[in-house]
Amino acid sequence: MLIAINGPIASGKSTIAQAVADALRRGGTSAAVLDIDLLYTMLDPRSGVRKDDDRSWTVARRGAAALADAFMSDGVEVVIAEGALFRDERAEFMTALGWSVEPCFVTLRVSYEEALRRAKTDPTRGVSRDPAFLGPYFEAVTAYMAQVPETDLVIDTETRTVAEAVGEIVARCQPITRGL
Repeated sequence: MLIAINGPIASGKSTIAQAVADALRRGGTSAAVLDIDLLYTMLDPRSGVRKDDDRSWTVARRGAAALADAFMSDGVEVVIAEGALFRDERAEFMTALGWSVEPCFVTLRVSYEEALRRAKTDPTRGVSRDPAFLGPYFEAVTAYMAQVPETDLVIDTETRTVAEAVGEIVARCQPITRGL
């Protein structure tokens, strides 16, 4: 099973992906988390300054798909890929998958104000802490966020706790999480 967690910067993708994996493991299901941002960082030495190299993003998404394939081939029961997988990025990721698998897509929502608050309090963040970067980024993803595919599980991370989000994801992706 492949779970793809999508959403804007500071929507909680990494936190929720890891919490889902932890819940699955506690239930006896093997799980791996793939962070597309980390794959990008491996490719672009400027990533702490700006993450604006489209080619590196393409390679990172394709690399995440290849890793998902490898983990599933080796028996990992659930692979959770997390990162910005909007319209074109989602298609790129899906095309690169070798396994014929229908992912359970989860899209997280967060307001710009909350994302900025979260980013500013997270010392591990780089450019995403800067309102001059984050504001235009949110404007760019607003159109996509208004047209999320109906098949996605959409979770507002301002109104749901991490535990509630995990519960919703596990319930939606139930065919593989029946042991929980």
